[in-house]
Amino acid sequence: MFLGVTILPVGASPTDSLKSSRNLPLSVNRHRHWPASPTPSVANSRTFPRWAGFVELGGLASSSGLTPFWLQTNQYGVVPKETPTGLIRLNASRTYRIDSLEKRRKTDLGYGVELAGQVGQVNHLLVVEAYLKARWGVVELFAGRRRQRVGLAESALSSGSYIWSGNTLPLPQVQIGLPNYVPIGFTNGWVALKGFIAHGWFGNDGYVQGSYLHQKAIYLRLGRPQARVQFYSAFTHVAQWGGYAPFLEQDPTSSFKGQLATSWDAFVNVLLPLKTDALKDRTKFTTFDQNRVGDHRGTAEVAVDVRLAQGTIRLYQQHFYDVGRKLYNLRNIEDGLYGLRYVRNERRGFLREVVLELFNSGNQGVLQFGRSLGGEPENYFLNGQYPASWSYRGRTIGTPFMTQSSDASAELPRLPFSGYTTSNQLIEGVHGINNNRVWALYGGLAGRLGAHWRVESKVSFSRNYGTFTAPFPAGTNQWSALGSLIHAGPTGTQVIVSLAYDQGRLLASPQQVGGYVGLRKQWGHPL
Repeated sequence: MFLGVTILPVGASPTDSLKSSRNLPLSVNRHRHWPASPTPSVANSRTFPRWAGFVELGGLASSSGLTPFWLQTNQYGVVPKETPTGLIRLNASRTYRIDSLEKRRKTDLGYGVELAGQVGQVNHLLVVEAYLKARWGVVELFAGRRRQRVGLAESALSSGSYIWSGNTLPLPQVQIGLPNYVPIGFTNGWVALKGFIAHGWFGNDGYVQGSYLHQKAIYLRLGRPQARVQFYSAFTHVAQWGGYAPFLEQDPTSSFKGQLATSWDAFVNVLLPLKTDALKDRTKFTTFDQNRVGDHRGTAEVAVDVRLAQGTIRLYQQHFYDVGRKLYNLRNIEDGLYGLRYVRNERRGFLREVVLELFNSGNQGVLQFGRSLGGEPENYFLNGQYPASWSYRGRTIGTPFMTQSSDASAELPRLPFSGYTTSNQLIEGVHGINNNRVWALYGGLAGRLGAHWRVESKVSFSRNYGTFTAPFPAGTNQWSALGSLIHAGPTGTQVIVSLAYDQGRLLASPQQVGGYVGLRKQWGHPL
């Protein structure tokens, strides 16, 4: 991924169904809109491993000393929040072996490694990616840090999926699943599934030590791979659970002297978060755990792809849940991510991709179509046992429209918390997120100018309401924009120039402009 640009490194890009050769025709001719892809000769088939990598050097600067919003957002934690900063990135990856007939071996191995060094206002060495992956048939297992996008808003040009957007450094995890859609045999290819389940580690976030990640997702596709219309649905579920919270040592309703539930019974409830009689056992679970163990959230999603003569349109919607009962009673039906994406497969012309999205998280099951329903709000991304909120390394794991307290204007309210250790030491602070009620419009565009120039732009407008507990003042609006220009040379060398601008009452700087200039050498060839 270029800085401020959503083009991922070769070999590291997650699967994008609208850009997959299995789902889009390779070309369009004047007589037939959907010609069959030519089949290579078996005699010309050869098997080879694929590897790729890049080295990138660049620098960031801004008028405020802070990095503008879209310049640092959804960059997997690579871009620092403060400027001026120099950046160096080293990446190497190896994908599975593939031959010219697009057939893969039944078993194979791959890896990915990326290091990012930040020098200047901040000085850090980040391990952005470090993973090993193995494939057996249609099943894949990987362990380590690895870039991922979760959900049907899969474009790197999107503002980001609600639950998992690519906004943070990847969490270390072990994951097993079906990375690509697998047809159900008796349906003759009309029905296909993919999905995964994972266990990960949050580490120490300053308030809770050693908590775990649980994550799973299942996707359904209706329609053959080359059908002109395909329907999709997906269900995702994530949870943060376990760990040790010193600030809760004197709170027996929330912990066992600071220890949060980590038993096998606790894991089973995280896996299947149902309210059962087992949760009434006060030797294993606290009253805080009486509904479910851990901090849960997820999405229920639908999408449809429609292929046109020169490209594909996807319409998609993500429906949120945090307190599970809102998922089936539809009290928060207005909240969601609504998107339209167009990918053009004709190589000629300027336009390559456009994304338009509406994001709304302001109702949370308490408001619906302008009227008050009362009751408990969903309170997206917030939890009393995990005050860092749905965050990792100081960044929101899900949609970046949910604002970190550390990024917000000092004039806006925060949500405080406090607690005591067994030695009567006071621990206090603020919750990691102080803005989870947002209405936002977003647009992204990617295009090409001639054979060697690529452009990309993003723009968003948001109305921000804080939380139900600590609402923001009226008129807390925010404009953010980004423009990027990339020149690709004939030998894998690229020059990247990005310029970003913020204006509004949400972020720490009410008005700022910043930019990035970088040079990248990228390669990839058969071993």
